[in-house]
Amino acid sequence: MNVITFIIRVLKLLFMHGKYILSALVVILLVCSPVAATTAKIAAGAPVFIGESNLNIASAIGDCHVIAWWPEGNMTGPAAKNMTVKRLNEANDLVTRFNVSPQVFGGYTGNWYCEDKAPHFVVLTVLEPSISIKVWNVDTDEDITGQAVPVSTNITYRIDTNLGQALNYYNRTDLTPADGFFTVKLTNPSGQAFTNIYTGSVGSADTQILTFDSNPFITTPTYFGQKMDSWNRLSRDASGSLMYPPGTYTFTVSQNLDHMQDSYASTGKTTSSASVAFQQLPSLTSTPAVPQENVTVVPVTTRPPVTVIKSTVPTTVPVAKKTTYSPLPAWVTVIGLLIALIYISRSR
Repeated sequence: MNVITFIIRVLKLLFMHGKYILSALVVILLVCSPVAATTAKIAAGAPVFIGESNLNIASAIGDCHVIAWWPEGNMTGPAAKNMTVKRLNEANDLVTRFNVSPQVFGGYTGNWYCEDKAPHFVVLTVLEPSISIKVWNVDTDEDITGQAVPVSTNITYRIDTNLGQALNYYNRTDLTPADGFFTVKLTNPSGQAFTNIYTGSVGSADTQILTFDSNPFITTPTYFGQKMDSWNRLSRDASGSLMYPPGTYTFTVSQNLDHMQDSYASTGKTTSSASVAFQQLPSLTSTPAVPQENVTVVPVTTRPPVTVIKSTVPTTVPVAKKTTYSPLPAWVTVIGLLIALIYISRSR
Protein backbone atom coordinates (compact mmCIF):
# COMPACT_ATOMS: atom_id res chain seq x y z
CA MET A 1 0.00 0.00 0.00
CA ASN A 2 2.87 2.35 0.78
CA VAL A 3 4.42 1.62 -2.62
CA ILE A 4 1.15 2.46 -4.37
CA THR A 5 0.91 5.74 -2.49
CA PHE A 6 4.46 6.54 -3.44
CA ILE A 7 3.77 5.86 -7.14
CA ILE A 8 0.69 8.12 -7.06
CA ARG A 9 2.75 10.95 -5.62
CA VAL A 10 5.42 10.46 -8.25
CA LEU A 11 2.80 10.54 -11.02
CA LYS A 12 1.50 13.83 -9.69
CA LEU A 13 5.05 15.13 -9.85
CA LEU A 14 5.24 14.09 -13.50
CA PHE A 15 2.30 16.27 -14.44
CA MET A 16 3.33 19.24 -12.32
CA HIS A 17 7.01 19.32 -13.31
CA GLY A 18 7.68 17.91 -16.72
CA LYS A 19 11.46 18.32 -16.39
CA TYR A 20 11.50 15.65 -13.64
CA ILE A 21 9.85 12.94 -15.72
CA LEU A 22 13.04 10.96 -16.41
CA SER A 23 14.21 11.08 -12.81
CA ALA A 24 10.81 9.99 -11.54
CA LEU A 25 10.71 7.01 -13.89
CA VAL A 26 14.15 5.88 -12.71
CA VAL A 27 13.01 6.04 -9.09
CA ILE A 28 9.89 3.99 -9.85
CA LEU A 29 11.96 1.30 -11.58
CA LEU A 30 14.35 1.06 -8.63
CA VAL A 31 11.49 0.70 -6.16
CA CYS A 32 9.39 -1.76 -8.11
CA SER A 33 12.06 -3.97 -9.73
CA PRO A 34 12.66 -7.25 -7.88
CA VAL A 35 16.16 -8.19 -6.77
CA ALA A 36 17.05 -11.13 -8.99
CA ALA A 37 20.80 -11.30 -8.36
CA THR A 38 22.04 -14.46 -6.67
CA THR A 39 24.98 -16.83 -6.43
CA ALA A 40 22.60 -19.81 -6.29
CA LYS A 41 21.91 -20.26 -10.00
CA ILE A 42 24.47 -22.75 -11.31
CA ALA A 43 25.63 -23.19 -14.90
CA ALA A 44 26.30 -26.65 -16.39
CA GLY A 45 29.58 -28.12 -15.16
CA ALA A 46 30.22 -25.17 -12.81
CA PRO A 47 32.00 -25.71 -9.48
CA VAL A 48 29.90 -25.93 -6.33
CA PHE A 49 31.18 -26.26 -2.79
CA ILE A 50 30.34 -28.74 -0.10
CA GLY A 51 28.19 -26.93 2.44
CA GLU A 52 26.20 -24.80 -0.02
CA SER A 53 22.42 -25.06 0.15
CA ASN A 54 19.32 -24.02 -1.80
CA LEU A 55 21.08 -24.02 -5.16
CA ASN A 56 19.20 -23.85 -8.44
CA ILE A 57 20.81 -26.48 -10.71
CA ALA A 58 18.00 -26.61 -13.29
CA SER A 59 20.26 -25.23 -16.04
CA ALA A 60 23.09 -27.54 -15.05
CA ILE A 61 21.12 -30.79 -14.98
CA GLY A 62 18.90 -30.20 -18.00
CA ASP A 63 16.76 -33.30 -18.70
CA CYS A 64 18.99 -35.55 -16.62
CA HIS A 65 17.56 -37.27 -13.54
CA VAL A 66 20.43 -39.10 -11.83
CA ILE A 67 23.93 -37.76 -11.19
CA ALA A 68 26.87 -40.05 -10.39
CA TRP A 69 30.52 -39.98 -9.37
CA TRP A 70 33.29 -42.27 -10.62
CA PRO A 71 36.78 -42.39 -9.11
CA GLU A 72 39.09 -40.21 -11.19
CA GLY A 73 36.34 -39.96 -13.81
CA ASN A 74 36.88 -43.56 -14.98
CA MET A 75 33.39 -44.55 -16.14
CA THR A 76 34.25 -48.05 -17.38
CA GLY A 77 32.57 -49.63 -14.35
CA PRO A 78 29.53 -48.82 -12.23
CA ALA A 79 29.46 -45.48 -10.40
CA ALA A 80 30.86 -45.43 -6.88
CA LYS A 81 28.18 -42.94 -5.80
CA ASN A 82 24.95 -41.73 -7.39
CA MET A 83 22.00 -39.58 -6.47
CA THR A 84 18.54 -39.18 -7.96
CA VAL A 85 17.90 -35.47 -8.31
CA LYS A 86 14.47 -35.54 -9.94
CA ARG A 87 11.98 -38.29 -10.61
CA LEU A 88 9.64 -38.69 -13.53
CA ASN A 89 6.25 -37.04 -13.16
CA GLU A 90 7.21 -35.42 -9.86
CA ALA A 91 7.74 -31.83 -8.87
CA ASN A 92 11.35 -30.74 -9.25
CA ASP A 93 11.75 -28.97 -5.91
CA LEU A 94 15.11 -30.65 -5.34
CA VAL A 95 16.47 -29.15 -8.55
CA THR A 96 15.80 -25.60 -7.42
CA ARG A 97 16.64 -26.22 -3.75
CA PHE A 98 19.68 -28.43 -4.11
CA ASN A 99 21.98 -28.98 -1.12
CA VAL A 100 25.63 -29.96 -1.42
CA SER A 101 25.60 -31.53 2.01
CA PRO A 102 28.78 -32.86 3.67
CA GLN A 103 26.91 -36.08 4.53
CA VAL A 104 26.31 -36.93 0.85
CA PHE A 105 29.22 -35.34 -0.99
CA GLY A 106 31.96 -35.55 1.64
CA GLY A 107 34.82 -37.59 0.19
CA TYR A 108 33.36 -37.46 -3.32
CA THR A 109 34.89 -34.33 -4.79
CA GLY A 110 35.38 -33.79 -8.48
CA ASN A 111 33.07 -34.18 -11.46
CA TRP A 112 29.53 -35.50 -11.05
CA TYR A 113 28.09 -36.73 -14.34
CA CYS A 114 24.62 -37.35 -15.68
CA GLU A 115 24.25 -41.11 -15.34
CA ASP A 116 21.01 -41.75 -17.19
CA LYS A 117 21.95 -39.96 -20.41
CA ALA A 118 24.56 -40.89 -22.95
CA PRO A 119 27.06 -39.57 -23.50
CA HIS A 120 27.59 -38.74 -19.84
CA PHE A 121 28.13 -35.01 -19.37
CA VAL A 122 29.38 -33.09 -16.35
CA VAL A 123 26.52 -31.67 -14.31
CA LEU A 124 28.48 -30.31 -11.33
CA THR A 125 32.07 -30.11 -10.13
CA VAL A 126 32.07 -30.56 -6.35
CA LEU A 127 34.90 -28.97 -4.33
CA GLU A 128 35.86 -28.69 -0.68
CA PRO A 129 35.91 -25.02 0.35
CA SER A 130 39.24 -23.60 1.50
CA ILE A 131 40.09 -20.18 2.90
CA SER A 132 43.01 -18.72 4.85
CA ILE A 133 44.28 -15.28 5.75
CA LYS A 134 47.82 -14.05 6.43
CA VAL A 135 49.42 -10.79 7.52
CA TRP A 136 51.59 -9.68 4.62
CA ASN A 137 54.66 -7.41 4.69
CA VAL A 138 54.26 -5.09 1.71
CA ASP A 139 57.88 -3.89 1.93
CA THR A 140 59.50 -7.34 1.76
CA ASP A 141 56.62 -9.29 0.15
CA GLU A 142 56.53 -12.01 2.77
CA ASP A 143 54.28 -13.59 5.38
CA ILE A 144 54.75 -12.08 8.86
CA THR A 145 51.82 -13.75 10.60
CA GLY A 146 52.49 -14.15 14.33
CA GLN A 147 55.61 -11.98 14.24
CA ALA A 148 56.52 -8.73 15.99
CA VAL A 149 57.55 -5.96 13.60
CA PRO A 150 58.39 -2.23 13.82
CA VAL A 151 55.33 -0.02 13.84
CA SER A 152 56.50 1.60 10.59
CA THR A 153 56.24 -1.69 8.63
CA ASN A 154 53.75 -1.45 5.75
CA ILE A 155 51.33 -4.36 5.94
CA THR A 156 48.16 -5.69 4.38
CA TYR A 157 46.21 -8.92 4.55
CA ARG A 158 46.44 -11.79 2.08
CA ILE A 159 43.57 -14.20 1.46
CA ASP A 160 44.08 -17.56 -0.29
CA THR A 161 40.89 -19.33 -1.29
CA ASN A 162 39.26 -21.44 -3.98
CA LEU A 163 35.88 -19.80 -3.41
CA GLY A 164 36.54 -17.05 -5.93
CA GLN A 165 35.20 -19.38 -8.60
CA ALA A 166 31.72 -18.79 -7.18
CA LEU A 167 32.02 -15.13 -8.20
CA ASN A 168 32.66 -15.97 -11.84
CA TYR A 169 29.79 -14.89 -14.13
CA TYR A 170 30.22 -17.99 -16.27
CA ASN A 171 29.65 -20.24 -13.26
CA ARG A 172 26.85 -18.30 -11.53
CA THR A 173 24.69 -16.88 -14.29
CA ASP A 174 22.66 -14.38 -12.21
CA LEU A 175 25.63 -12.93 -10.37
CA THR A 176 26.08 -9.19 -9.67
CA PRO A 177 28.85 -7.25 -7.86
CA ALA A 178 26.55 -7.01 -4.84
CA ASP A 179 26.72 -10.78 -4.30
CA GLY A 180 30.06 -10.86 -2.53
CA PHE A 181 30.13 -13.13 0.51
CA PHE A 182 33.53 -12.38 2.08
CA THR A 183 33.90 -10.29 5.23
CA VAL A 184 37.21 -9.13 6.75
CA LYS A 185 37.48 -7.62 10.23
CA LEU A 186 40.47 -5.86 11.78
CA THR A 187 40.70 -5.51 15.57
CA ASN A 188 43.13 -3.53 17.73
CA PRO A 189 44.92 -4.75 20.91
CA SER A 190 41.74 -4.03 22.91
CA GLY A 191 39.67 -6.25 20.61
CA GLN A 192 37.78 -3.33 19.07
CA ALA A 193 37.08 -3.43 15.33
CA PHE A 194 37.46 -0.35 13.16
CA THR A 195 36.21 0.36 9.65
CA ASN A 196 38.44 3.29 8.67
CA ILE A 197 42.19 3.73 8.39
CA TYR A 198 43.99 7.07 8.65
CA THR A 199 46.93 8.08 6.47
CA GLY A 200 48.06 10.70 9.00
CA SER A 201 47.10 12.58 12.12
CA VAL A 202 43.77 14.31 12.64
CA GLY A 203 43.94 17.92 11.51
CA SER A 204 46.82 17.43 9.09
CA ALA A 205 46.13 18.90 5.66
CA ASP A 206 47.18 15.78 3.74
CA THR A 207 45.47 13.20 6.00
CA GLN A 208 42.95 10.93 4.30
CA ILE A 209 40.37 8.69 5.94
CA LEU A 210 40.15 5.50 3.89
CA THR A 211 37.49 2.84 4.18
CA PHE A 212 38.93 -0.43 5.38
CA ASP A 213 38.61 -3.17 2.74
CA SER A 214 36.11 -5.22 4.74
CA ASN A 215 33.96 -6.69 1.93
CA PRO A 216 36.33 -7.78 -0.83
CA PHE A 217 34.94 -9.14 -4.08
CA ILE A 218 37.43 -11.97 -4.60
CA THR A 219 37.62 -13.70 -7.99
CA THR A 220 41.24 -14.89 -7.88
CA PRO A 221 43.00 -17.59 -5.80
CA THR A 222 45.01 -14.90 -3.98
CA TYR A 223 43.77 -11.52 -2.88
CA PHE A 224 45.55 -8.64 -1.10
CA GLY A 225 43.69 -6.02 0.95
CA GLN A 226 43.39 -2.74 -0.92
CA LYS A 227 45.00 0.57 0.19
CA MET A 228 46.37 -0.99 3.37
CA ASP A 229 49.90 0.22 2.62
CA SER A 230 48.60 3.79 3.21
CA TRP A 231 47.71 2.96 6.81
CA ASN A 232 49.82 5.13 9.14
CA ARG A 233 50.11 3.58 12.61
CA LEU A 234 51.75 6.79 13.88
CA SER A 235 48.53 8.77 13.33
CA ARG A 236 47.34 10.78 16.32
CA ASP A 237 43.86 11.94 17.27
CA ALA A 238 42.76 15.48 18.10
CA SER A 239 44.12 15.15 21.65
CA GLY A 240 47.55 14.03 20.43
CA SER A 241 47.18 10.40 21.52
CA LEU A 242 48.14 7.51 19.24
CA MET A 243 45.13 6.22 17.33
CA TYR A 244 46.82 2.84 16.85
CA PRO A 245 48.72 1.97 20.03
CA PRO A 246 51.42 -0.71 19.94
CA GLY A 247 50.25 -4.27 20.48
CA THR A 248 48.64 -7.16 18.63
CA TYR A 249 46.32 -6.53 15.67
CA THR A 250 44.19 -9.35 14.23
CA PHE A 251 42.66 -9.87 10.79
CA THR A 252 39.71 -12.27 10.55
CA VAL A 253 38.09 -13.37 7.29
CA SER A 254 34.77 -15.20 7.09
CA GLN A 255 32.63 -16.36 4.20
CA ASN A 256 29.03 -17.45 3.98
CA LEU A 257 28.52 -18.65 0.42
CA ASP A 258 24.90 -19.78 0.16
CA HIS A 259 24.48 -20.35 3.91
CA MET A 260 27.65 -22.41 4.19
CA GLN A 261 28.18 -21.39 7.80
CA ASP A 262 25.05 -23.34 8.70
CA SER A 263 26.61 -26.54 7.36
CA TYR A 264 30.24 -25.93 8.29
CA ALA A 265 30.05 -24.12 11.62
CA SER A 266 33.30 -24.29 13.63
CA THR A 267 35.13 -26.46 11.10
CA GLY A 268 37.66 -23.97 9.74
CA LYS A 269 36.00 -24.02 6.33
CA THR A 270 34.33 -20.66 6.71
CA THR A 271 36.72 -18.50 8.77
CA SER A 272 40.42 -17.81 9.35
CA SER A 273 42.45 -15.39 11.50
CA ALA A 274 45.99 -13.98 11.52
CA SER A 275 47.73 -11.56 13.89
CA VAL A 276 50.78 -9.29 13.99
CA ALA A 277 52.34 -7.34 16.88
CA PHE A 278 53.54 -3.78 16.35
CA GLN A 279 56.50 -2.91 18.53
CA GLN A 280 56.58 0.26 20.60
CA LEU A 281 58.74 3.11 19.33
CA PRO A 282 61.96 3.65 21.33
CA SER A 283 62.02 6.80 23.46
CA LEU A 284 63.90 9.63 21.78
CA THR A 285 65.18 11.02 25.12
CA SER A 286 66.45 7.83 26.69
CA THR A 287 70.20 7.09 26.75
CA PRO A 288 71.15 3.47 26.30
CA ALA A 289 72.90 1.96 29.31
CA VAL A 290 76.55 1.04 28.84
CA PRO A 291 77.14 -2.62 29.66
CA GLN A 292 79.53 -3.06 32.56
CA GLU A 293 80.53 -6.67 32.08
CA ASN A 294 83.36 -5.97 29.62
CA VAL A 295 84.74 -2.81 31.19
CA THR A 296 88.48 -3.16 32.00
CA VAL A 297 89.53 -1.40 35.20
CA VAL A 298 92.99 0.18 34.92
CA PRO A 299 94.74 0.55 38.32
CA VAL A 300 95.74 4.09 39.24
CA THR A 301 99.51 4.36 39.89
CA THR A 302 100.96 6.85 42.41
CA ARG A 303 102.98 9.58 40.76
CA PRO A 304 106.29 10.65 42.34
CA PRO A 305 106.15 13.90 44.25
CA VAL A 306 107.01 16.93 42.20
CA THR A 307 109.75 19.11 43.71
CA VAL A 308 109.02 22.78 43.29
CA ILE A 309 112.20 24.80 42.85
CA LYS A 310 111.94 28.26 44.22
CA SER A 311 112.99 30.93 41.82
CA THR A 312 115.97 33.16 42.77
CA VAL A 313 114.65 35.95 40.65
CA PRO A 314 113.56 38.74 42.94
CA THR A 315 109.89 39.23 42.95
CA THR A 316 110.30 43.06 43.03
CA VAL A 317 112.16 45.28 40.55
CA PRO A 318 114.89 47.42 42.29
CA VAL A 319 114.44 51.16 41.97
CA ALA A 320 117.50 53.03 40.57
CA LYS A 321 119.16 55.33 43.10
CA LYS A 322 120.25 58.92 42.26
CA THR A 323 124.05 59.26 41.79
CA THR A 324 125.70 61.88 44.00
CA TYR A 325 129.24 63.36 43.60
CA SER A 326 131.60 64.72 46.29
CA PRO A 327 133.04 68.31 45.68
CA LEU A 328 136.74 68.51 44.44
CA PRO A 329 139.42 70.05 46.66
CA ALA A 330 140.21 73.80 46.06
CA TRP A 331 143.80 73.29 44.96
CA VAL A 332 142.75 70.98 42.21
CA THR A 333 140.43 73.62 40.90
CA VAL A 334 143.22 76.31 40.90
CA ILE A 335 145.63 74.08 39.01
CA GLY A 336 143.02 73.35 36.44
CA LEU A 337 142.36 77.03 35.83
CA LEU A 338 146.13 77.74 35.41
CA ILE A 339 146.50 74.98 32.85
CA ALA A 340 143.55 76.36 30.92
CA LEU A 341 144.99 79.87 30.84
CA ILE A 342 148.39 78.63 29.64
CA TYR A 343 146.74 76.66 26.83
CA ILE A 344 144.73 79.69 25.71
CA SER A 345 147.71 82.01 25.68
CA ARG A 346 149.83 79.69 23.65
CA SER A 347 147.15 79.15 21.09
CA ARG A 348 146.96 82.91 20.49
